[in-house]
Amino acid sequence: MKLVDNVSQGLLEGIGLILVLPLFLPGIRRGSSFAGRGAAARNSQRWVPVLLGLGILSYVIGQAIWTYNENIAHLPELFPSWADAGFLGSYPLLLIALLLLPTQPLPDSMRARVVLNSLIIMVTVTTFSWYFVLGPIILQGDDTVLGSLIGTAYPLATLILIFCLLLLVIYSHERTVQSVALILGLAFIILVLTDSIYDFQELHHAYNTGTLLDVGWPLGYMLIGLGARALHVVLAARPLPTPSASNAPAASREQPIQLISRSLFWQSLLPFLFLPVILALQCYVISIHKRGQLEQGVFLGMALFVGLLILRQIFVIRESIHQNYKLWELHEQITKAELVRERAERLKLERILALNEALVASQQERPDARVAAFGHYQIRDSNGIYYNVYYREEGEHQTFECECTQYRQQAICPHSLTAAALHSVSFPPQH
Repeated sequence: MKLVDNVSQGLLEGIGLILVLPLFLPGIRRGSSFAGRGAAARNSQRWVPVLLGLGILSYVIGQAIWTYNENIAHLPELFPSWADAGFLGSYPLLLIALLLLPTQPLPDSMRARVVLNSLIIMVTVTTFSWYFVLGPIILQGDDTVLGSLIGTAYPLATLILIFCLLLLVIYSHERTVQSVALILGLAFIILVLTDSIYDFQELHHAYNTGTLLDVGWPLGYMLIGLGARALHVVLAARPLPTPSASNAPAASREQPIQLISRSLFWQSLLPFLFLPVILALQCYVISIHKRGQLEQGVFLGMALFVGLLILRQIFVIRESIHQNYKLWELHEQITKAELVRERAERLKLERILALNEALVASQQERPDARVAAFGHYQIRDSNGIYYNVYYREEGEHQTFECECTQYRQQAICPHSLTAAALHSVSFPPQH
């Protein structure tokens, strides 16, 4: 019965691993690989399904070792064992995948803030959990210190993933990310509940293979595989990048400046909301005048909370200075560009005035030609009528359009030729 249960768990978790593979996806044909389809996104996003798959594979390896220890080697003590290395090894891979999840990748500073916010929240939750739940369970349990630490690592690691997932969804605001995050969030909730119950039973030697609890892990990892599958579909459905976009210069491919959401202020205050909570617990512990292991754990949690909060503020200050420097550079560029534009306009106006004065001085009282504006000329015919001629640029071609009847019939006239000669002399091409 136990062998069937262990093998069934491994097979069901293997289904999640199969879902990760980009097989039978629409739009993936011969000559169009997943890497090619994902080229529209950054390279980091293409690693998300791979990391999720490696996380599932690590857990499947741990399940295989557990099955060997229990059903083949018949070891008297199954926990802790090398199977826990495979089980716990999946969590760092899943965490890295979550940090690469957003469709519009977060900057490094934002990712660091997400990690620090998650750690701050986790320290608060862990401190409360240690004083009211985990601490009493571990101190009253009859397991070894190593077993207690490994058993406690399971729910804590999964909680870190849940908080990182929630924070990433808050910061990303992307529908594609939120749909994948919903599946992964459900998977992590199932895993954290299963790990918590397993931890409680294992610390008191009450866990037995073959109970209803064993459904939780395969279900959770199949949902992780389903989330990776959904991300595969999203990346595969994106259009391939055009050659012009891929060959464009780096300056033209720069991302436009995005306006910061008003909710960012409240998101920045999120870690500070836990400060009065942990301070209240600290004051309570001091008031009861006890210095046991539970109380020492609260003091340690408070110290970690303050340290992480200071480290987070250092990142925030550093990012603010960097953003202010970028804004100052942008302001300088805009100011210089505006000065150049004003200077060019002033030079054009001065040249037009000087040219008209020269035309008046070199000709009779009513000159045969005059410059109304840059690219706008007025040419007088033999009857004394002035015709407007406009300079046009269409790619590499230059034309002088006249409003006279001859130009409309033949696309050329003496007025346009005169304007062209006047333009070439007055405004030579700039190299």
